[in-house]
Amino acid sequence: MSREMALRRLPLILALFAGLAVLAGFSVAKPSAETGVHESQACLDCHDGMDATLVGTAHRVTGKGARVACTDCHAGPSAHWEDDPEKNPMPNPGKMTSTAEARVCTQCHENSHQQNMLEKNVHAMNNVACSACHSVHGSKHYSLLRKPQNELCESCHTRVAGQFARPYRHPIEEGVIQCTDCHMTLDRTTRPLSKDGTNVCLKCHGDLAGPFPYEHEATLDHSTEEGGCISCHDPHGSSLPRMLKQPYQPPHEQLCTQCHSIPPKHLSNRMHGTRWNGVACNECHTDIHGSYDNRWLLSTSLRAQGCMNGACHGR
Repeated sequence: MSREMALRRLPLILALFAGLAVLAGFSVAKPSAETGVHESQACLDCHDGMDATLVGTAHRVTGKGARVACTDCHAGPSAHWEDDPEKNPMPNPGKMTSTAEARVCTQCHENSHQQNMLEKNVHAMNNVACSACHSVHGSKHYSLLRKPQNELCESCHTRVAGQFARPYRHPIEEGVIQCTDCHMTLDRTTRPLSKDGTNVCLKCHGDLAGPFPYEHEATLDHSTEEGGCISCHDPHGSSLPRMLKQPYQPPHEQLCTQCHSIPPKHLSNRMHGTRWNGVACNECHTDIHGSYDNRWLLSTSLRAQGCMNGACHGR
């Protein structure tokens, strides 16, 4: 085919491809002056100094290595700077709905966090937009947060902030841990607290992870939604030692009796009489997270006292 004939057929070929694209569900953008606008300098002619609020971040619009333009986020008509700015306003993502703003951000930020914000994130379901937590212009904090992370979270989650004022708590106020050490998994799963179905507590408390030959059933579900650690512990803070939800000292053994009724023989029997009345459960059942050698999770020190001889408290 001659070059001249190929050029004559080019419009027909392009039209054919456009038709196939429409049938396939794709849209073909019409060429226009607004397509692919990538402008910053015209913006800075009026919005002088705004580039300084982006210095040192991935959103910088000037200087070496700048890959972002003002119009990538504020995508509007060129008439805004070529004609009348008031009649042709530029969109402000911070004034959009949470979903619309998230779509602007996902043009560049294509990771699980943004995908989650568009689908099932608890923040998105409550219409919390990206800009509620992040500030593109002027932030000096990690990930362009509006405030230091813990302070930012507590500004909305005030009830949880009050729990961290209790005497037994995670050291979040001291900055030893951050909210996302436990809750970052909002990006990965529909479960608001758990990490892919596993217990986030075990990241730090690995010594309690097992596996144990004799498990405590309360710990078998290692998610923080359906039991596991929070069956007994309050993850944010408690007025009881070890961040326990309920007392376990007699006569109030609610922590244990929420699952276990106390067998009568614990209180009075022919071998011990009433010796164990008023004794806390964990005086004997010390391996409450799991045991390597006893199905009753009993302390190995009881072996020296003869408690595990015969059929009474053996394996």
